[in-house]
Amino acid sequence: MFQVCSLKFVVLFAPSDTITALATPPGIGGIAVLRISGAKAWEIADALTPPNPPLQGGIKGGSARFSRIFLKDELIDETIVTYFKAPHSYTGEDVIEISCHGGRYAAGRVLQLILANGSRMARPGEFTERAFLNGKLDLAQAEAVAELIHARTDRAGRAAARQLAGGLSEKVRAMRSRLLDLLALIELELDFSEEDVQFQTLTEREQTLNQVIQEAQALCDTFQRGRLVREGLRIAIIGATNAGKSTLLNALAGEDRAITSPEHGTTRDVVEARIEIQGLELILQDTAGIRKSSGAIESESIARTRRTIELADIVLLVVDESDPHWPEAETLALLSDKDTVLVLNKVDLCQPVATQLAVSNVAEFRVSALKSTGIEKLLNALPPLVLGQDIGNEEIVVTETRHHDALTRALDCLCRAQDLFAPTEVGKRSDSPPTLVGGQKGGSSVLLASDLRDALNALGEITGETVGEEILDRIFSKFCIGK
Repeated sequence: MFQVCSLKFVVLFAPSDTITALATPPGIGGIAVLRISGAKAWEIADALTPPNPPLQGGIKGGSARFSRIFLKDELIDETIVTYFKAPHSYTGEDVIEISCHGGRYAAGRVLQLILANGSRMARPGEFTERAFLNGKLDLAQAEAVAELIHARTDRAGRAAARQLAGGLSEKVRAMRSRLLDLLALIELELDFSEEDVQFQTLTEREQTLNQVIQEAQALCDTFQRGRLVREGLRIAIIGATNAGKSTLLNALAGEDRAITSPEHGTTRDVVEARIEIQGLELILQDTAGIRKSSGAIESESIARTRRTIELADIVLLVVDESDPHWPEAETLALLSDKDTVLVLNKVDLCQPVATQLAVSNVAEFRVSALKSTGIEKLLNALPPLVLGQDIGNEEIVVTETRHHDALTRALDCLCRAQDLFAPTEVGKRSDSPPTLVGGQKGGSSVLLASDLRDALNALGEITGETVGEEILDRIFSKFCIGK
């Protein structure tokens, strides 16, 4: 009998209770929006906001009405009630949004009344979780909702918006579709193994596998760029004491964030400033001057400097050009695998001098942090130094560690499957069909099918097609309440 491959899918059902939460940030504002989702959403809203005069035939989905909310004879607020009828809503359920005046009083009182009429408080991310469970979004799109909310820069926001629109999901589904077709044919041949039936040549099979590997690898390779777009570029500012590191931080940030002084050892802890350049967030970190420590506090400061260097994406090594002092060899060794920029500071005090630094691929800039000379040029050069010259590329990028992990595991499985194909011998015709290691059928085909299933499961974790409840709870618990 013909049997299609059996992938392990987790069947999840959306709960039937009704939830509510404040969907806008608490505090003073023009309006506050309270969201209700579930089977009793309209019943609760209708009880709170009866129209005057009564509406004939009720209210239609996708419409809004002005309503006053009373508690007995006490007016709580004047509101706008918007009704989204299932399945045409964010969650796929009946959804009510009540817009009231902002501030603590009105929103708090209205929320209390909603809860008293049969709703419960939503958990963090529960509205988006229900949207996923009801098929309104896949898991990658659901995660993009949180990314879009928390995006701090234009580039991070655009990356999240492309993922929300389904850009990443489309690429993953296309790969899964080809692998599913390949797996179905392999399992079909295994069912007819005694009849020696072949539904696809090994050459075609290997070509499909190679294409999917290339696409998955290309997507996986975007993670470094995506991580920096999402989290920002961590830039450690290091150098000897009194090289002008704190002054440089203030000049780059455009404000006084660090204390500056002619005294040595003024900076004891890491001072941080965040700015946006070319749509990317730069996280500038001023560190303690590196020299032979004179006490326990300074020793800890220098230790923190070294930890900051280890975590940095790029290092600005600041040298006072009028009185150059270089970090010790132990510190320079930390720069060997780091993108490093040599910043020759205080150029307003001296003439240019030849410099050499025992770190490869070092860019060099001459600035006066005090007078802001050369600062703009330095700032604009930093993103391309880390992300490359194609920084303006608006391709789909992987920004989530979870997605990168799933892609990496899928690639491992596909490469194992690829290894089952024997390499072509030297001088052999390129159009000759390859052979599976150990034979065309039998054990090797079973191993190939097993590797493909594992790859499909890993890719399915990205879109949520093969994900467990524990992973879902972990993902949506990171959302804010009301989304």
